[in-house]
Amino acid sequence: MTNTDMGTQTPPRHKTEKPLPVSVQLLSTLLFGVFGILAIIFAFNASWIAGLIVALVLGWRGGFAPGQWHGGHTPSLATLAPRSPEAQARSSGNTSFDAYRSNTLQRLEQEQTKFESFLNRLRDAKDKGEFDKFMTDRMRTTREAKRQEQ
Repeated sequence: MTNTDMGTQTPPRHKTEKPLPVSVQLLSTLLFGVFGILAIIFAFNASWIAGLIVALVLGWRGGFAPGQWHGGHTPSLATLAPRSPEAQARSSGNTSFDAYRSNTLQRLEQEQTKFESFLNRLRDAKDKGEFDKFMTDRMRTTREAKRQEQ
């Protein structure tokens, strides 16, 4: 990590960065196009000057089209990969931290399983209690109905 003048950290540039897949770039471009067209339509509907300004800004800026990220740097798979769910399985390079992380995740999964089973038992008990109450009320009403008939 390198420090800039303002003290913020910037990620290192990787020489082996892979560009985003063409499908992601195409989807990004299509979604921006749809967004741009709708924004221009709504702006023209409000005022022709607002529509003209929005059209000029979106046309000049290029919006969120690929290649316009972070000053011309398109995010690659290498920069997006740490944000993926699979990042948990990768090693951080620190064995003690990796051991702590795996133990903590395992403990949390066990606690989640125990809690879910507790909730299921609680729901079952509540359902059983409601069913028993219903049956008791039903038997009482049928007994009272038979007594009234006699």
